[in-house]
Amino acid sequence: MKKKVKVALVGSNFALKGYLPVIKKFKQLDLKIICSRNILKIKNKINLSKKLFFESNWKKIFEKKIDLIICSVPPIIQEKILIYNLKHKKKIIFEKPISTKYLKSKLITKKILRKKIYCEINLIFLNHPLFVKAKNLIYKKKLGKVLNYKIKWSFVSQDFNKRLKSWKTDETKGGGIKNIFLTHILSYCEYLFGKNKLKNFKVSKVNFKNLRYKNKIYCELENLNSIKGKISIFTKKKGFQNHYIKIIFEKGYLELSTISKDWTKNFKLKIYNKVKNKASYIRLPNKQKYLDGRSSQIHLLFAKFLKKSNYSHINYCLNAEKIISKIN
Repeated sequence: MKKKVKVALVGSNFALKGYLPVIKKFKQLDLKIICSRNILKIKNKINLSKKLFFESNWKKIFEKKIDLIICSVPPIIQEKILIYNLKHKKKIIFEKPISTKYLKSKLITKKILRKKIYCEINLIFLNHPLFVKAKNLIYKKKLGKVLNYKIKWSFVSQDFNKRLKSWKTDETKGGGIKNIFLTHILSYCEYLFGKNKLKNFKVSKVNFKNLRYKNKIYCELENLNSIKGKISIFTKKKGFQNHYIKIIFEKGYLELSTISKDWTKNFKLKIYNKVKNKASYIRLPNKQKYLDGRSSQIHLLFAKFLKKSNYSHINYCLNAEKIISKIN
């Protein structure tokens, strides 16, 4: 039997809602520590039969016999943990954006890779089965070469609608729709089509508690293969989120879309072959292990991470942050 991986989970919000349910189901993972500055508030909410060590100071977890650190904290805290870990070289899984500023993210990433620290970043769509299927169709050129694509993602921002001023609504702290949502899109665009450069952008801003909050972003991308893309993301007051991707090929098109309250559930993939004049559809089974669809993607992330491959998605995120840094 393989030795279990001793885990420290850092965070109190998505750490408990998204990561903890997955850790419970993974026999290879042995949760030893939960760390949060609000540990006294959340301690009684943790329903686990095993003994756990609770900590409020993240630096102290490095003093324990821990194999893997999982971070789900604001970027300003995450960057400190990543820098601190450069000395300790613990295996680490963390969230996007990498830090609060692109140049800082670039420096951290460079050091992580140079020191060969085994890491992964949670870019949920890159492990989604239908995005992987789309990637394979593009790579195998089943419909010929990709010509162009368009993406539209509208969503309800609870923090913005409730007028909650926090890091999630402040771009300078790694928040805002640019950092939280557009990073995902730019990451999966590189995953699907290759490295991109920004050709044009437009933004719409509203006043929000002394912040100029971007509530809509439009941008145009192009890569070395001359594949052009148009992206539009915006917040709305109510309703389901609507995430729509259309990829135009020489011999047809793909449509990958969902209308749902959940980020990753209910996606469907339409494949249209204009030579055969035939459309086919792929949907995932509705039955899933987790209430939050993002946890299902974390489950897939863990499965790949624990195979001890040296591959990491960190550069997808870094390149996305580089493009984002030019959108002001």
